[in-house]
Amino acid sequence: MDYIGNKCPACQKYFHADDDIVVCPECGTPQHRECYEQNGHCCNEHLHAQGYDYQKEHEHSAESANVKRCPNCGKENDPGQFFCVHCGTPLSPTGSQNGNPQQPNFPQGMPYGAGQNQNGGNAYNIPFMDPLGGVPGDTDFGDGVTAGETAKYVKQNTPYFIRVFSNIKNFNRSKFNFAAAIFTGGYLLYRKMYKLGAIFASIQLLLLIVESYITIAYSSLFTDFVSVYANSGNMADLVNGFYQYMGGLSAAQILMLYLPTLIDIIRIVLMVVMGVCTNRMYMKHCIKQINLIKQNAAVGENPEATLQTKGGVNTALAVSLLVAYLVILYLPNFITGFM
Repeated sequence: MDYIGNKCPACQKYFHADDDIVVCPECGTPQHRECYEQNGHCCNEHLHAQGYDYQKEHEHSAESANVKRCPNCGKENDPGQFFCVHCGTPLSPTGSQNGNPQQPNFPQGMPYGAGQNQNGGNAYNIPFMDPLGGVPGDTDFGDGVTAGETAKYVKQNTPYFIRVFSNIKNFNRSKFNFAAAIFTGGYLLYRKMYKLGAIFASIQLLLLIVESYITIAYSSLFTDFVSVYANSGNMADLVNGFYQYMGGLSAAQILMLYLPTLIDIIRIVLMVVMGVCTNRMYMKHCIKQINLIKQNAAVGENPEATLQTKGGVNTALAVSLLVAYLVILYLPNFITGFM
């Protein structure tokens, strides 16, 4: 019998995949080995004389609680679960009541979309999209964190991240994250990586503010520089005009003239680094946060449900940062238009 997701009758904490569980040979009650050794006997020892049977009572309580049965693996879940605690598959509001669903063998050549019923559902009771991207739910991503637990914490775009995390774990190979490359620190904040996100977002905003200030404060310098190209009739005039213009500038003016280009290069390098490294950083972040949630779970609290509330994304913060970025980006054009 699979006890993962059930409570230990002794300490009232939920069993996890990596827990050391012992089962009473007389009544079948599962409990943590630590709890059993601490008590020195089965926590239901006082019921042995009454012929107590844990498995029969558990089956009765599961039926009376209207448990949700996973349409993918057939395991039972608590009514309040949104994802299967065993494989991470999304659960319907009432759950499948099929006792032991089987995966059908589709005939070769069956057209795309076969298996759907007339109401748009799934006649074979198979989820339309595997939230684990084909990765087994019990796959260990490190430190005892499974793919199923990770899917609950990630929530948005789980097939992509679970496949990427699996490749990192098995082959040390990741993918380039284009969203992270474009939005850099804002993407980290969106994924609730607040410390790293604050650092990279601050660097990005600082570079943007400096570039905007230089563009506004030295707008005449850039206008004169562009006019050299505009007034050149041929390459010889362009070269002569360029040397004459640069020769009349101070060292500080030359620095201000090329500093925006240097800042743009730094920003591009930062974007490439973010695109290459973000998936690995996010995987480490997920493993760390999931373990903290499991370790800090209070007595009687289901950490599987907590994963679904603590993870996910912070859309409001990401939108606010994007608005601030656009304001700073277009502010120089707005100001110089009135100068």
